Amino acid sequence: MIKRIILMIIIPAAFIFLGLKFVTISNENYIAPHPSKSSGKIEDSPFQKEYLNKGGIIIVNVWATWCEPCVQEMPVFKKLIKENPDKKFVFLSIDENTENLKSFVAENKINDITLQNIKYIEAIKNFLGGNGVLGYSAIPLTFIIKDGKVIDKSVGSIDYTELSNKLKALQ
Repeated sequence: MIKRIILMIIIPAAFIFLGLKFVTISNENYIAPHPSKSSGKIEDSPFQKEYLNKGGIIIVNVWATWCEPCVQEMPVFKKLIKENPDKKFVFLSIDENTENLKSFVAENKINDITLQNIKYIEAIKNFLGGNGVLGYSAIPLTFIIKDGKVIDKSVGSIDYTELSNKLKALQ
């Protein structure tokens, strides 16, 4: 009888403990939104002034240093950047750790606009039509903007040929 009572307590406790352990592991890369850093309007943002106001084709990749598919597609973006000098490529990170972001950007020499737009992240997210964690439910995400309007959104890792063909069609 006592063994049954002990088992009835230990088994559920073990499941609860393991469940909490699993939740902790699965949420280790969760990035909380930047509520205190999102007070600006997109019209005042460096993103608006340096990219949207100047028109043309802009490719925005939403990514993070801890996102393996995001990091793996960086060489593809570098190739596309070389092949499309008339288009503007920018990266917008959802990283909370600015030191990791700064190190990655310096090492990989990408045009990440996150830090200069940190106060406008919410406005940029709204412009891109985001929702979920910092505006996005999955990353990487790639947006094509033409003359200040989002005309294409790709969820997940990019395919070189597909994105290249989309960009060629916009010439």
